[in-house]
Amino acid sequence: MSRSSQLSLSLPARIYVNAVVIAGGLAVALSAAEVARTSPPRYWYWLVALTLVSGLLPVRLPWVTAIISVSETFVFAGTLIFGRSVGTLLVLLDALVISGKVTVAKGRIDWTRTPFNLAAPALSIWLASTVLFRIAGTPPLTLGDGWVGFVVGLSTFTVLYFLLNSGFISLAIAIQQGHGPMDVLRHVRDAWWSMRELFLNYLAGASIAVLIVSGRGSQPNVSITLLLVTLPVMVVLYLTYHNAAQRVLEMGRRLLAVEKVHMSTIAAFALAIDAKDQVTHGHIRRVQRYVMELASALGVKDEVLLKAIEAAALLHDTGKLAVPEYILNKPGPLTSAEFEKMKEHAAVGANILKSIEFPYPVEPIVRHHHESWDGNGYPDGLKGSEIPLGARILSVVDCYDALTSDRPYRPRMTRAQAEQILRDRRGTTYDPWVVDGFLKILDRLESLDAVEVTSETRSMSTIQTLSVSQLDVISAATAEQREFAELRRELLRASSVQGAAEVLFKHIRRVIPAATVALLVPSTESNELLCAFAVGTGASTIESTRCPIGERISGWAFAHRQMVINSDAALDLGPVARTFPTPLRYAVVAPLTADKIALGVISLYGTELFNKDHTRMLESAAGLFGTSVVEQFSDEPVSLSLPRGNSQQKVH
Repeated sequence: MSRSSQLSLSLPARIYVNAVVIAGGLAVALSAAEVARTSPPRYWYWLVALTLVSGLLPVRLPWVTAIISVSETFVFAGTLIFGRSVGTLLVLLDALVISGKVTVAKGRIDWTRTPFNLAAPALSIWLASTVLFRIAGTPPLTLGDGWVGFVVGLSTFTVLYFLLNSGFISLAIAIQQGHGPMDVLRHVRDAWWSMRELFLNYLAGASIAVLIVSGRGSQPNVSITLLLVTLPVMVVLYLTYHNAAQRVLEMGRRLLAVEKVHMSTIAAFALAIDAKDQVTHGHIRRVQRYVMELASALGVKDEVLLKAIEAAALLHDTGKLAVPEYILNKPGPLTSAEFEKMKEHAAVGANILKSIEFPYPVEPIVRHHHESWDGNGYPDGLKGSEIPLGARILSVVDCYDALTSDRPYRPRMTRAQAEQILRDRRGTTYDPWVVDGFLKILDRLESLDAVEVTSETRSMSTIQTLSVSQLDVISAATAEQREFAELRRELLRASSVQGAAEVLFKHIRRVIPAATVALLVPSTESNELLCAFAVGTGASTIESTRCPIGERISGWAFAHRQMVINSDAALDLGPVARTFPTPLRYAVVAPLTADKIALGVISLYGTELFNKDHTRMLESAAGLFGTSVVEQFSDEPVSLSLPRGNSQQKVH
């Protein structure tokens, strides 16, 4: 068995723990000396044996994070008959057995907790039994000695033993967490309330102890008959605790599984929104990681609030679904009207989330994460502590990540520049306490980013995020949508067919990895297709290309008005296709039509195979181009035909 290093305690906690250990040790020493001097009757060994056996069968109660056993009955019985010394030693034996099981399970000794866990129960029963015998008289005690004093004394003893035993531990936790005096009292009060069910175990133990202790006058005894009769009751009590604990554990596992699915769904939804905005790709995951680290550094312990912050960090940009992309990605300052539209995303996101019945307050954090400390934020103009703590934390992190990320209107800032902006806005836009806490942990946050840690906090460990490839699919779809929206706008602004072709070529090359793009149109003087425009590898050579209609790849696609995909480029360009600095191996050709009239073909050549997305985008671009030509230049002949001798132009 290995020894663990001592738990790191604050100075006040260390003083308190040592005081309890010393006091408990003194109580044990005094008790041991008294037992050795008085030599209790041999039947007290029954209590020792039963205490040890029952101590081997503890039940961990998950709803109060405590361990109980039916051994309390024998501790109470020993105290009533033999006094506080025997009771103190019995509870020490019980604590030794339980601590020993925990130590074996962990494979190490905790030299801080173990002595405290042994001393606290011993000191508790020593103090409680002192009060008992002050009220009810000297041991041994039975109902025959006067039931009023006995009942009052035993009741006081039971309550006091419970309060002391649980209070010592709760007080240690509160002091270690650095609470102030009033917070310490509240923490202990809350701990007692949360463990109120545990008091039933003490009450049951005291009641059964009364049954197994019998005697008359000054000759009390442990009735073996009553002991045997009550053992089944104790077994039932143990099984009840055990089965209840197992059911709670199973329910806890199911709830944890449901919560994991819940958070995974939130994460997937949030990351899908994030992936739609290529400029801020990864923003949500970083913000979520930073927010949880900052909440921990600020001492946020409330599990409900932590879960709300975690979910809000993922979902805070949900409202951007209602903001047009041209505003989100505008490469310049927003106009007043555009900024007012952008500001709507906080309220819209909150309203969307309001329809989801979260078990924690997510919606207020999302709604108010753009409020300002001085009251000049949006949407509601909250001020100071009126702003939810989660929103104050999120706003600082959100700002820092935005400043240190590339945006359409500016490149990313350095850490020093971003820090200075946070300091400048400290006390006006952002909570000073939150800003100070964030700046203190920046080094740790950067170290997490350096090793690409994406699940450092307990909350992140429950999230199954989308894979990079899935996010790339969403990002690519958004980029394609943005590109075609821009193509549509630019085609409408084109002043000529040639200008429209130049726009088409520029956009095709941005979304499709083609080495060469060519526009071939029918000649007015022969049954051939002539190259009207070409750009890319071998463009000057391809410009002189003449392709008989119905022959080669381009001629066949024009004649049959069908797309040809990944055919050999040499079938269209001849052996010269392999001689260019970038060899052209594959060709994809899309017919250009408008109003059922064949206008020509767009031919793409490349070194790698074109995939189905490339062909789909080419087909869509060709359709947009053909429609634009017909609609904008309807006063011109609906034809792109060139005379035989016309000089072709190269599009740059």
